[in-house]
This record gives sequence, structure tokens and C-alpha cells, in this order.
Amino acid sequence: MPLVDPLTLLTRADKWYLGNASLLLYAPPFPEHLDTPGFWDECHFGDLKLPRLLCVSFAMEVKASPAELEPRLVSWQWHPDRIEAQYQLGIARGPGGFTPAGITLAETRQLGPDGTLHCNLELSSRTHAQRSSPPLAIHVIAWTVRDNRSDGPSGAFRALSGGAGLSYEQEVRRRAHSRGDEPLRLEVTLTGSRKPVSLQATPSHSAALTPRLAHTPLWDTLKDGKLTNAVVGDTVLGSLVYAGLHWRARLGGATPYRLALEVAVRDPRLGSRPVPGRSGSRPTAGTPGHSAGRPPDPSAAWREFIALVPHFECSNEMLTRYYWYRWYGLRLNAVPPGGNYAAPAVCEGIGYFRGVITYSLMCHLAECKWLADPALARGCLQNHLAYQTRSGQLPGHIYLSHVNTKGFYHTDLGRTLTELLSHHPDAALEAELRAPLMRLLAYYQRERDREGLSLYDVWNQYETGQELSSRYFHADGHADLYGWEHKLKLKGVDVTCYVYHLAQLLCQLAARAGDASVVRDMTEAAERIKTAVRTILWEPLQHFFVDYNVSTKRRSPYLAAIGFWPLLSDLADDEQALAAAEHLSDPKLFAAPWPTPTVTRDDPHFSADPRWRGERANCPWNGRVWPMVNSHLAEVLARLAQLNPAYRRQLAAYLLRFIEMMHFEDYTGRKDLHRPNCFEHYHPLDGSACEYRGIDDYQHSWVADLILKYVAGVRIEDGRLVVDPFPFKLKHLLLKDCRLAGHRLDICLGRDRRGRAAPGYRVYLDGKLAFRAKKPQRWELPL
Repeated sequence: MPLVDPLTLLTRADKWYLGNASLLLYAPPFPEHLDTPGFWDECHFGDLKLPRLLCVSFAMEVKASPAELEPRLVSWQWHPDRIEAQYQLGIARGPGGFTPAGITLAETRQLGPDGTLHCNLELSSRTHAQRSSPPLAIHVIAWTVRDNRSDGPSGAFRALSGGAGLSYEQEVRRRAHSRGDEPLRLEVTLTGSRKPVSLQATPSHSAALTPRLAHTPLWDTLKDGKLTNAVVGDTVLGSLVYAGLHWRARLGGATPYRLALEVAVRDPRLGSRPVPGRSGSRPTAGTPGHSAGRPPDPSAAWREFIALVPHFECSNEMLTRYYWYRWYGLRLNAVPPGGNYAAPAVCEGIGYFRGVITYSLMCHLAECKWLADPALARGCLQNHLAYQTRSGQLPGHIYLSHVNTKGFYHTDLGRTLTELLSHHPDAALEAELRAPLMRLLAYYQRERDREGLSLYDVWNQYETGQELSSRYFHADGHADLYGWEHKLKLKGVDVTCYVYHLAQLLCQLAARAGDASVVRDMTEAAERIKTAVRTILWEPLQHFFVDYNVSTKRRSPYLAAIGFWPLLSDLADDEQALAAAEHLSDPKLFAAPWPTPTVTRDDPHFSADPRWRGERANCPWNGRVWPMVNSHLAEVLARLAQLNPAYRRQLAAYLLRFIEMMHFEDYTGRKDLHRPNCFEHYHPLDGSACEYRGIDDYQHSWVADLILKYVAGVRIEDGRLVVDPFPFKLKHLLLKDCRLAGHRLDICLGRDRRGRAAPGYRVYLDGKLAFRAKKPQRWELPL
């Protein structure tokens, strides 16, 4: 059987996001005009909102006067690289009235890796396809409207040479967040594959901004059969500028009328460097080698990216589909170098989260290390190191034209960087990383542990990325009433674990560099942390790790999911790890139909609904299920499986339930496994997502990494390449072109490398058979 094609596998009729690792993204959280041809709902350039970039309207001659044709959506198919929509055109007459005109429209929307919106149109008419019927004349108008008050000042509207299109400048101020107010001046160009018959840009007083041509001044001049060919962009008393291109389509015979529209959005100050996965695409417009103004092919760029991903499929269709869905999400949210981005990176999400954020850095390192080209994973790190402050901390948020160095998130660099360097060894990179990572560790030791306890402070609820949780009340009963101010002082379990992993990594880097003194210092620092965690943060009565208030010298009475974090490593001794693990199956504590709530179910502030102090909350951590937590806990179960093999089955069950949760429900209330999602948080009792937030494809967890490590079973452990699948009861599995540590790995269960049925289990290393058995077994190779 043929191998799974991700672009086909993920096809569905209820999605609309389009991205291609460019600074431009089409992913309106709450779209209102999906059924309007073009891109009327907002796009984002970085974190800047760009509404109403393109509307495509149609009109036909009725008794020598044009009548606007309304597109009625007939079908919608979304693919990661495109949207395919079918419409019927007709004349609307009052509420519900619609007279078909016998014209069909096929539209394909795409977004190129160079930040170009593509809208490919195909008009046809069965009635006028017959030779006996006269041709039908249709006006096609591609237009936009800019609001100088809400969108930012527009200027320099001009017609391109020979009337081939329109361009204008747009000063954009509208951000998806409140941080940073520096405007960005963009260049927008609208062109088509055919030369337009006429064009126009004209100012206007304020009006309702609807995607109806008849509501625009362009309609007034189209009554004369064409636009004015005058381009005026300066307003006097008004705030709007309408601009459009006009074509005449003649529908007759069997050949449809085709028109390809492009809207290119550029920041003239930025370069045009690619992200991994588009190296073979044609260069961006304005760069050497760009051929005849043709932008890179959007689908080809997606194919190039997919070629960097280890090919995975198995008999569990949910796992296969979600694996590829996660890689789609990473590509969707990737950004190229430019502006404040020193290297390619992955944004945390769409809309408000359209930025590079420290807390999610560990997630992106965990996932992107599996790409054959490590540039994207390394770029995620390099962006943060580029803005490391003098004190040593990393910036909390990096946006296209704003860097928030006052905000700060704790993140697990040590553990995820160790894995990245194992997958892609690089002595030069290790030498480059030692100094900034030492400065980061020194910051924690100097600023976050002034008592010398080898436990590290949380100074506000936001810097953990886990606000609105009872855990902070142990230090301050008003901790939820202030923001990023440093008013809190709580020795955090999660922060301390991250510092421990950082010290371990620095010890390894120093050992490989032959720096014995640093090895000694880091070993001693790690041992001090381990002792403090096992004695001070361990609550013997609760058999759990908790935060510590250094002022009162008391352990916290609140049990939060971060109490499992020491089980990620040897911070917890074996007895503590097994005792704490019992809490996962206790229905009074962390067991729930959809695992795992962020606090225990007996917590006085627990809420399965997204509520805090009786209010609907955006990001509550008082009982909701966060994929970020579940990713950690899957790793915890893997560590527990080393102590007790029974946890191997528990990990398999947990990961399946975790992934099943991240799907929409069908009309019966059951999960529809053909419609995956990834929202910020979920309901622990019914598994429903926080759809009210409008933030799907939120890259704040790791899932593909878990599938590859525990379903396919590929890991690097203590300098050994290990293939050891956990018991997922699969009938077949195929992993191809998995590149790590300088090797290429293929794994076949019930399939050969072409996807055809073949009995047994085989592991191939660098194209040669390295191991075979009747069923999956552990195999390892020293590296």
C-alpha cells in the first residue's frame, strides 16, 4: 500500500488556518467572512493585524447595468497547504432570496513561504458552455479597503508599471497584544495573472466595512463599465481608501476563465532568508534569482518541509493523523529570520501568541530536534540568546518589532538541549552555548537563591506560565491580584528542576570540553540541588513534592501537578518517585476522566470549568487540563517505567488518552478522531477544549516527540541509540528516514519500507538491516 501523504491525510471541512513559515499568517481566531472569496478576515504580519487585504467580487450586465453576484458557498476543503472552495454565483434579493446565475466559481486560497497570499479563481457556466449560447460577460473585481484610523495610515498608493496592479504602503499599529507600540511600515502589492482592464484607488468618508462591492465607491464607477484608472490615496475629511483591480471575463465554450490573484506583503527593511524546508523553493520577489516575479510555490514548500520530518504511520489511525497534525502546527507557526528574529523560530500560537516565547522554547526544542535539518531547533534557541540580558535572564517575549526583556519565563533548557545535542552533535555549537548558559545559571544562583538553599524563587505567577493557581497563595494571599511585578517569593518545584537540568547539561558540556574545574562546580551544584529537593521540597505526609515558603519555613499545603517534575530525573529517589506516582491514579487527587488536572480535585480552588474567583478566566491553572502538563507527565511515566515495568502499559494508555482529548466532539458528544486540535486547556471531566479562546494549534506542548520516543521507541539514552517501543498493541508501524546522531534509522513492524505488508519486526541502520525479530524488542547501539 502507498505511504501516507500528510497533505491528504489531514484534509477536513472545518478548518481555515493557512501558514507557510512566513511572517504572514492567515489564521483569524473568530472569522466572520470565510465564505467570501479572498482574505477579508484578518491576517497577521508577525504579531500585527492586517484586516481586509483582499475581497473578490463579481458582477454581470443586466439591461446595460451591472448587478452584483453573490457567491454562495457550496463546498469547503482545507489542506495544510491550501483551501479549496466551490461557490454558486447568483443575485441576492432580500433576506433568503437568491437567484442562481448558472455560474460556478472554484477558488483555491494559499499562502506562500515568501508572505504572498494566493487566490486562484476558475469561473465556468454550463449554460454558456454550449456553442449556441452567446458568451456571458462577467466583471471580476479584486479590491481592498484601508481605514487610516483603525488600521494605521495608508500612503503612496500607486499603479504598477503598465497598469499591471496596485501597491500601497501601510503603517500598522494594531497588535494582537498590548506589548510594544512601535508601528511597522509595510508594502502591499495586489496583482493578477492577467493584466486588469481598469483600476482605481479612491478616498471615502467612513462607512460600514462590509465585503459588498455595491457598498463601495468602486461600484459607482463600475456602472460605466470600468473603473476610473485614477489612483488617489490621500483623504481629506474621511478615513477610508478603497482600491481595486478590474477584469472582464467572457464565459463561453468549454474552457473556464482562470485568474490568479496575489497579495504580497513585505517589510522593506527585512531580508528574505528562508526557514528550513524551503531551500529548494524559488527565491522571494526582490531577491536575486527571482524568476519573472513568480513567487515560491506554496505546496512545494510544504513538501520540502515534510521531507525533513521522519515519516511515521501505524495501525492506530489517531496516532498517525495526530503525528502529522503536530508537524503541520509547527510549520504553521514557524517564522523566518527578519526584524527581531535573528534566526528561524516557532511562535507559540496564533493571534495573541504570535511571538517567540521563552516558556514554549523547551517544547519547540523537543519537537524540532527530529527534523533532518537542525536549523529550526537551533534557531529557536538562538533567538533567545541573542537578547539575553546583562543579568543573564532570557527575554520573555520576542515579537517582530518589540522585545520584552522585562518579562521572564522559566523554561527547561537543560533537559531539552541535552536531547537536541544528542540528536545533532555539534562541538562548535556546544562551545558557543557554554558562556550564555553559564550566565543564565549564575543569574539563578545570584538572584533567585539569595539564601543559598539551592532552591530557586518564583517572583510572580506569570513567569512560570502557570498563573491563577492556588500554589502561589502559600507565599501571598493576593498573588493573583498583581501582574509581572516581583512581589512574590516562593521556592518553586518546577523552577528548581529546570535549574538542576541546566547544571547537569553544563557539566556534560564542560566534560566534553575537558574543563575539569567547571565539571566539579556543576557536579557539586547539582548535588546540592538534589539534596535540597529530596529534603526540603519533599512532603513526607503527602508523599509529594511541593513549593516552599522560605519566610515561614513551611512547605506548601497545595499539591500542584508540577510536584511530579522531580520524577523527570534522579532528583526524586526511587522510593519518592514510586510514592508520588500513586497520586496519578487517586480520584481525589490527580485522576480524572481526561488527565491530568493542574491541581488536585480536592483543592479548595479547583474548578473543572475555566473559572477563577467565579469569573471566566483565560488561562486558569486551577484544575484545567493543559497539554503542557500532560507532555511532562508522559515523560514522568517513562522514568517510572525504568523503576517498574508496569508503567510501560500506563504510559501507552496515558498518551492515547492525552491525544484523544485533543479532538473536537461530533454531534453525539464523542471525540471525532478525524478532527484533531490543540487548544490551551481542556475540561478534565468531559474533555472539551477552551474554544471560547479561539486559539487552536497552540504550540505549548510536545506530542510528535512523545510518539517517536515511545510509540516508535526511538531514544538516545546515556550515549546509546535505543529502539524500544512501548506496548501500544499495534498491528503495524513504519518509521522511515529518521535521522539522528549522524545515522538514518528505519523501523518496520508488519510492513516493509515501501509500506507493503511484511511479517515481523525489523530495524535498519543507514540502509542496512541491523535487527530483526517476530515482534518488537529492545535493540540498542553504542554511539
